[in-house]
Formats: sequence, C-alpha cells, structure tokens
Amino acid sequence: MAQARLDFLVFYRGNLVTGFDYIYVKRHEGHAFWQMRDKRQEVKNILDTDFDYYNPHFNEKGEPFKWRYQEPWVDMTTSWDDFAQEAMSYINTWMSEYHGPAHMNASLNDEWGVRYKVPGEHDHIVWGLNAFPVNLQNFVAFLYHFGK
Repeated sequence: MAQARLDFLVFYRGNLVTGFDYIYVKRHEGHAFWQMRDKRQEVKNILDTDFDYYNPHFNEKGEPFKWRYQEPWVDMTTSWDDFAQEAMSYINTWMSEYHGPAHMNASLNDEWGVRYKVPGEHDHIVWGLNAFPVNLQNFVAFLYHFGK
C-alpha cells in the first residue's frame, strides 16, 4: 500500500453565531493524535509545537510512563498512514470552495472547512457555506468515529 502523506488535518463545522466544532489530527515527531473540541472549548493552533499529545513519556531514568492529560485525545500513531490515505481519498475529490447562498439569519448558516498540510507544501483549505461535496457526510462520519 502506498503511503499517503499528511502532516495535519483540521476540520471545523458550525457558524459565526453558534460557534464551531473542531477535529484536530496531527503527526509530530513520530507520533500522532486525534482530538475533538466542541463549540464551548478553546480553539487550538495546529501549528503550535506545544499542541501535542503522546504517550509514553519518559522519566529521568529513561523509564516509560503514561502522562495524564486533562483533555481527551486518541493516539493515532499506529493508524496514521491508513487515516491519511482515507482522509486524502475524500479531500482529493473535492473542489476548493463550496459557496452556497447565505441565510440572512446567520445562525442558520452551515459553514465547514478542512485545513490540511502535506509535507513540502503550504497549507491547503477546502471550505463551504451551505453547500457540500456529495461525500462530506461520509468524511465527517469517518473523522468522528475515532473518538468513539
């Protein structure tokens, strides 16, 4: 199986009135994680090197131990290549913009976007407002199933 290349992916959905839910998926220094944050939580900067979850940690003697993080996250290290390949199989079929008509009542708008980066390239963004690729719901189900 060919390895899909991906450094990170951020998915968001919501609107400017109610806020946005986010999913962050990132590979960093040989490990990878998945994290969901809902509208009530702080938005994270995927490029921040301190935005990183992993285990095991190591003490001064080099012995491994499990760090207890205050926020839930999923270790994606062993499934990263499969995740990246499937995520990109969706994204590669999409246009860069899906702009439908905006509602006068902004709370009715359904905004979504995917920001991702492959090695050696700048970030890419695919986004939409009240318009969607045909397989977006399948992509969303794929992303959210890691948190179950």
